[in-house]
Amino acid sequence: MLNRWTFGDGKKSLPMRGFAATALAAMLVIVAGCGGNGGNSGPAEPANAGVSDNAAATTANAEAKEPLALKIVLNWFAKHEHGGLYAAEAKNYYKDAGLDVTIEPGGPGVSSIQLVASGKADFGIAHADQILQARQEGIPLVALATTFQISPQAIMYHGDQPIDGFDDLHGRSVFIQQGQPYWEFLKHKYELSDAKELAYTGQHANFINDETSASQSFVSGEPFALKAQGVDVKTMLVADSGYKPYAAVIYTTEKFLQAHPDETKAFIGATVQGWNYYKDNVDEITAKLLEVNPNMKKEELEFGEETQREFIFGHQAAEHGVGYMTEARWTELMKQLVEIGLLKKELDVESVFTTDYLPEA
Repeated sequence: MLNRWTFGDGKKSLPMRGFAATALAAMLVIVAGCGGNGGNSGPAEPANAGVSDNAAATTANAEAKEPLALKIVLNWFAKHEHGGLYAAEAKNYYKDAGLDVTIEPGGPGVSSIQLVASGKADFGIAHADQILQARQEGIPLVALATTFQISPQAIMYHGDQPIDGFDDLHGRSVFIQQGQPYWEFLKHKYELSDAKELAYTGQHANFINDETSASQSFVSGEPFALKAQGVDVKTMLVADSGYKPYAAVIYTTEKFLQAHPDETKAFIGATVQGWNYYKDNVDEITAKLLEVNPNMKKEELEFGEETQREFIFGHQAAEHGVGYMTEARWTELMKQLVEIGLLKKELDVESVFTTDYLPEA
């Protein structure tokens, strides 16, 4: 049976198992801040008169515990939508929080959910609907913070086409990744069974050559790439259909959260701090992203950052801060997934997400 407890502010946290073990683990975990004198004050016995201060300090540092090494797996190659993480790394926010964080890019064939579920990574990034589907499969993931309040996911089409809404995708070829929940929602709501689904590969040659086709995209990404090739495109934001999952959500497992609640809070806090720094220091962090992913172009990253700002810092984040999520939004999404058959039954969303590890706005 799952147990619940409350934090000092009286908020209900996610359901967890083994509260006693968790409390004990939290008491035993001591993370030393990098560059400090360490949390260990040394032996209880008085130091020998012949031992120098430097030697005593060396002994204390040796006995102090090392920062906890953490790994987060991205949902794609490093780009502007991960800027807050790389800003936190560049400005030593993770290090200052007593963490040794490795950011591992994703890519085709990389499943952050599989890596986190198997314990090969501690945190991952995925969309809210993917996290709900994982919970249905018995993978105990817990969402901690969202990057995007509203997903930048969109359907892109050629600018000269008579497309005014999702209804106008009837009979058209649509380049889409297999199994995308938002596409299943669009097909269900707009009865798009006659749309021809073609594999989306990230390459746009087939879309460019077929002027009647449409393609998945992020409004902060593909339109820039197509414009650079002289192709005029327009987009329809998927959120305008009523399907509004949180996107690029940072998550972990119940097991990790039980064992490392303090470090989790430190990680999320440093990441939010990184996003706020990126917003005010775009050129600096863009240079960092170019080092990490030289396949990106400076102009592409600048376009993406400017376009995504409202999705990250606007909406409810404007009042509550970066990463904020609500039970109402998670419940709405869960019910939509049940309606279209991607969830077999309703889930307790209180077990799926928590905002307890976000810093106060």
